Amino acid sequence: MVGVFLCLEDEMTNEKETAQASAKSYRTATKLERGGTKRSQFNETSEAIFINSGFVYDSAEQAAGRFKGENEGFIYSRYANPTLSMFEDRMILLEDGAEAARATASGMAAGNGALMSLLKAGDHVVAP
Repeated sequence: MVGVFLCLEDEMTNEKETAQASAKSYRTATKLERGGTKRSQFNETSEAIFINSGFVYDSAEQAAGRFKGENEGFIYSRYANPTLSMFEDRMILLEDGAEAARATASGMAAGNGALMSLLKAGDHVVAP
């Protein structure tokens, strides 16, 4: 089970904005089939499934920058990878008005992420 929650995000890359703008005019069936697809250097006909756990860096400085959040790029598959990124982009296309999406490993994690984005220290939640 994969969970996803949609959220607003202030900054998006121009590439992502352009792809989303052009795909907004697609019908739902086309969004499901083609929306959010990113091809690797191998030009596959459908999205590739990335099952690796880590990624290669050109230098120690690049790796440090990614881990600090200063540079864009993938770090570790549990945080994000190209497969998850495509899934999130498709969810954004299907949910009009959403600017960002975050995929999680379970529905429980998605619920936790949604709550944690709204709560602050000292808040109380009563839940069954």
